[in-house]
Amino acid sequence: MEQWDTGNPNCAFRYYFYNKVSDDSAPLYRPGPNEDPKKWEEALSKKPGPGFIPVLCTGFAQMGERIKTQQRNLANFNARLHEINGSLSALLQNHDTKISIRAMDAKRKHAVLKQRCLALATKVQVLRNRGYAMSGDEEDLKAKLMALDRGVSDPALGARAEEIWARMITVQERARLLKGELEKTGTQSPDVLDEETDNKAKKILEDYQTQLAHLKKELDNIQQDYVEWEKQQPAAAKVNGR
Repeated sequence: MEQWDTGNPNCAFRYYFYNKVSDDSAPLYRPGPNEDPKKWEEALSKKPGPGFIPVLCTGFAQMGERIKTQQRNLANFNARLHEINGSLSALLQNHDTKISIRAMDAKRKHAVLKQRCLALATKVQVLRNRGYAMSGDEEDLKAKLMALDRGVSDPALGARAEEIWARMITVQERARLLKGELEKTGTQSPDVLDEETDNKAKKILEDYQTQLAHLKKELDNIQQDYVEWEKQQPAAAKVNGR
């Protein structure tokens, strides 16, 4: 009967699974008070990779708790994906409802300003042909107008906006695909979690965690680039509104 007793050291239903922790904290873990140090060290020597520590699972009750923990992790990852997708949707909506309209308005004002500058340049040229020299202020104004025209017409500004837009679309699509994989994995709940299934589940969770971290980093970079790009817009809008 002692082989069926989960509180007995001779219980037959004892197995070491592995948890992934940081490489720095892995050496700090030690066997529990009810574990055999030799068996724990043996399990540690068979770890699948750096940062893995053996965790003793005794009986079906603990195995069920482990499955529940993995399901909670899947739910947390899914919630994080919803947050990322929500942030991307907000950025895209802001681009559609705010930036695009402002860009169109800026282009319209720039076209009007360009015509006014051409008319002014024509009048100045007529005066110069009649022998009237331009003053220093007029020369400065001319140089500033030419510089502003080159800056507003710079294709790099539009290319930067298109790059940010494309990156937002890419990250949103990757988040959508990863969310689908998470939901698909979450629906798989086998009655018995053998070693192979457990290893596959851990590998999937680790891959998802890595992809989520990459998505989060990419989203932060996009938001930073977006803020920097948006800061450049008021100056252009102010020039076009003169």
